[in-house]
Amino acid sequence: MKIWLKLLIGTAAGILAGLFFPDVWSDIKVIEQLSTVAINIGRFIIFPLVFFSVVTGIHSLVQKKKVLGILSRSVLYMVIVSALLSVFGTISVLLLSPERIPVFIQESSHITLPSFYETILSIFPTNFFSVFFQDGNQILPIFIMAVLIGFNMNFDKVITRATVQLFESISGIFYHINSFINELMGFFIFPMAWFITEQIISTAEIEVFRQMLFAIAADILILVFIIYPIILYFATGRKNPYKWIYAALAPALAAIASGDSLFCLSLQIKNSSANMGSKPEAATVSLPLLSVFSKAGTAMVTSISFIVILKSYSSLGLNFSGVIWVSTFAFLSSFIVGPFPGTGVFVAVSLLCSIYGRGIEEGYLILKPILPILFSASVLMDTLTNSLISMVASRNAGLHEEIPAAKFK
Repeated sequence: MKIWLKLLIGTAAGILAGLFFPDVWSDIKVIEQLSTVAINIGRFIIFPLVFFSVVTGIHSLVQKKKVLGILSRSVLYMVIVSALLSVFGTISVLLLSPERIPVFIQESSHITLPSFYETILSIFPTNFFSVFFQDGNQILPIFIMAVLIGFNMNFDKVITRATVQLFESISGIFYHINSFINELMGFFIFPMAWFITEQIISTAEIEVFRQMLFAIAADILILVFIIYPIILYFATGRKNPYKWIYAALAPALAAIASGDSLFCLSLQIKNSSANMGSKPEAATVSLPLLSVFSKAGTAMVTSISFIVILKSYSSLGLNFSGVIWVSTFAFLSSFIVGPFPGTGVFVAVSLLCSIYGRGIEEGYLILKPILPILFSASVLMDTLTNSLISMVASRNAGLHEEIPAAKFK
């Protein structure tokens, strides 16, 4: 059975369980605990998988003289799409004009972003091995270290041959472990879908967010079924664009249920070569980089959320400079929420509220009732966008092969 079908069945079963048995074990939070365990299992080997895969991927790309091509294209497409979705989210919410949200009294949440100095120290600690024992949400130090090792495995082929073979062997082992975990994702996604359904139906205030959620859903549908296919049609040599949307279905379903980008990354790495057709060395290098910095979906949901907050606190509309401000800061904030693989949109919105000031420093708190939906929506678009960026970058760098849709896994 195809992985996406297993995930679809697990998601559907979880949603039905949440609808018909919403209060089962609610007192002891069994479903929440099972959901957390399932996410942790999905992320269990992502760090060693990324480390060894990036080392061997960089080594292979250097030998083929393709490393600059894949990295530069990934970064370029990431910046373009993030800017596009920031502007798209801002303009769409102004056109749809969702109603104001009543200002609820919510307990303040203290959110701390790592400073630039702290980020640099996490990447280059005093002890090389420290990068393996840091926060389980921060994949950038592992990626940087793997890139450095990968580049330095080509200085003398005789000396490094044994090391290259060792890393390739270990990388293959972790890839197969990851493939095994991916095959079980249908079971893991069941409690996640159940838990998020419980959260949504138990939210009494969700009706007041109806128009805002409609705007987000409309944006996602327009992007997935109209804008992205048009872009893909021209970016892939006038091929059927919906083939690539279908190819990314498994990570997209995982994103909806989990709301966690690192959980989805394990599926993306397998899916990129099995369905998208990217060469393993290209996908394993581009996808971890994109998972840290490419948050186009987060930028879009951030711009929509912030404008709704602004409208809820003030009757004054946004002028042209205000539209530019929101789009710009939603775009910029998306590049610094990598250490928050699930809650990035909440962090980004809180950052915009803090920078904007004028009495809405804690305006982001009114979004608390719908945070699970915002997390799922933003991670869904991040995951889908990054899968497509990686595929297009690999294709344009000459590191891609066509896979018939009938052979998708």
